[in-house]
Amino acid sequence: MDVIRPTGPFDFGTMLKRPLSRPSKVAVIDPETSSYTKALRINRRVIPVTVRGGGTVDQPLLLLDYPGDGMIEEGSEIRNRIQQMFSTHVQVTEFYATVSSDPAWMPLLNALFGLRPMRDADLFESMVRIIIGQQLNVQFAAALVERLIDMGESFVAWGDGLLPVFPSPEQIARLTYAQLRERSFSQRKAEYVIDFARIVADGKIDLETLRGMPDEQVHEQLISFRGIGRWTVECFLLFGLGRQDIMPATDIGVQNALQKLYGMEYRPKDEEVRNMAEAWKPFRSLATYYLWQSLIGLL
Repeated sequence: MDVIRPTGPFDFGTMLKRPLSRPSKVAVIDPETSSYTKALRINRRVIPVTVRGGGTVDQPLLLLDYPGDGMIEEGSEIRNRIQQMFSTHVQVTEFYATVSSDPAWMPLLNALFGLRPMRDADLFESMVRIIIGQQLNVQFAAALVERLIDMGESFVAWGDGLLPVFPSPEQIARLTYAQLRERSFSQRKAEYVIDFARIVADGKIDLETLRGMPDEQVHEQLISFRGIGRWTVECFLLFGLGRQDIMPATDIGVQNALQKLYGMEYRPKDEEVRNMAEAWKPFRSLATYYLWQSLIGLL
């Protein structure tokens, strides 16, 4: 069994209990046993992985279980993906030091101590989820994601059952707009999802090359595609690429959270949000994640 040792503080149990939306059926989350199971696409293979939390918040462990663990050639990439997914090397203590001088943040930091952002395992999956989530509440967006997964009809055996797999670009590219419309996608959202899948499947963009690009270049690469705007790119930078200093200032959730945090009589607009966020550099991604979490209440 592979072992990953995240930098502390790292509260895996809290991370599993506080998703931003209800868990997708491609991930089996069990807060009681502190385990997370998901199928990863690596080098055109689909590999199921179960991650279990161990140790303490200050000296945490992640235990990885997957077929042939430790001996298959994808083992190194599996470890990398899990580390990316659970933000194991993010320096949250530096973020805490940056914002703790502001008394308004202290209840949030105390309640969510050790929380890290849960990122997406796959860049294509991340972008599709973000496109689906545009201008929708998180519950309905999650329902649409699950319907898309059902349409993929892909499974991998793991444990005593079958684990659903998020559809590949090729699988989604073969769908029609009408098929998604039948499952409550709007016409425009159906077009955005399928068209993006076709762009990836046709090799018009290699998402993995984006990992080595600066934020501005990633924006330039993606913004030309239909259905991808500034908010979409910012969320992709945060949840897909794991960039550490992103503030999606036009996000209504961020604006509502700031109004709540500071007891403001109005919801701040994007320019004011950006001005406020200057104080949280270079950890604006963590600030964003904690602000979103504040909207679903504190522990």
